[in-house]
Amino acid sequence: MASLSVFFHFLQLGLTSFGGPMAHIGFFRERFVVQQAWFSDAMFAKWIVLCNVLPGPSSSQLGFLIGYQRAGWLGAIAAFIGFTLPSALIMLGLAYGITQWQEALNLLLPAFLVLAAAVILQATWGMSRQFCRTPPTLAIGLVSTLVLVLFPNALTAILLLALNGIIGWLFLRKNIDTSIESEAVFIHQPTLLLAKLLIFLAIGLLFALPFLAQSDELWRLIDSFYRAGAMVWGGGHVVLPYLQLELVQSQQVDETSFVSGYAMAQALPGPMFSFAAYVGALNQGLLGALLSIIAIFLAGLLLVIGILPFYHALHQNPSVRAALIGLQATVVGLLFATLIHPILPLAVNTLFNGLLLLFNLLWLFYLKRSALALIPLNLIGLGINSLI
Repeated sequence: MASLSVFFHFLQLGLTSFGGPMAHIGFFRERFVVQQAWFSDAMFAKWIVLCNVLPGPSSSQLGFLIGYQRAGWLGAIAAFIGFTLPSALIMLGLAYGITQWQEALNLLLPAFLVLAAAVILQATWGMSRQFCRTPPTLAIGLVSTLVLVLFPNALTAILLLALNGIIGWLFLRKNIDTSIESEAVFIHQPTLLLAKLLIFLAIGLLFALPFLAQSDELWRLIDSFYRAGAMVWGGGHVVLPYLQLELVQSQQVDETSFVSGYAMAQALPGPMFSFAAYVGALNQGLLGALLSIIAIFLAGLLLVIGILPFYHALHQNPSVRAALIGLQATVVGLLFATLIHPILPLAVNTLFNGLLLLFNLLWLFYLKRSALALIPLNLIGLGINSLI
């Protein structure tokens, strides 16, 4: 059954995908484009662009979309549950006092950071060879990298995507093959009516939930998380500071508890939005954790499926396709910038970690073996190094 296969693939990724949204993209590409060959690099890159221009958790939206394209709605739900469940359960455990997990994870974290750096480098190299082949697209990728390194925030990424999309629209049409592409952008998409309903629901809840929040603390918590997921671009590293203002200042959670959970979320695999389970459990127990998780992801997941019919209709327009060339080159810049900061400084903070990264790169590029096998090898290497 396709949805069951999707679930187990994403469960593995939910247990091993350290490094944040851009690292998740690298892991997804390695698993579903290179190893499983479910989709082409061209399709995958377009999906990355789509998820980066929408609000919400970009890597979880990409995972949801991968599941949907592979096995429909059951596949989308399976992908979301598999990828989110491990980190959500750990955050739930932390909320109930299992704080010793944090110390154990901190000991394991360097092995996963080195792997994340290698996987991002592999993904960036592969995508740059495909999407930065001409002087204009190479320039877009390099300038995007430089700007994001100098001004590393979500707003910069959104502005770059918009600007480079316009540059592509205006100046890169000559690079477009005007014949109809043999490969569709999407394998599955909802009906036009369902797509409109999904978008209407995502927007409508922004206006409806504040009224419900006035009557009950649980609804207030749901409203806070839904608004965070619906109005913040850039993933967990952006939404967590926003939530600190939203939740601590409103006294829905105390600052010490928030900071403890925040630190734990940084060290976990999978989506950082799973932090919602921690705060939800602190406030409203198990029900609060479940509803908070649903609330923070819901808008982004509704939008990423609801937009598909409209994206597909625009895809054959030469100007839109030219804009996509600019956007795809920008995505390469996003990956390079993330590699430069913060992944490489965190991963290669000792000489041994640098040598371990070289081993990881040889394993992936030269031997062409699975990244998953590097997890025990990295842990063994770091363990031996600590004993020397």
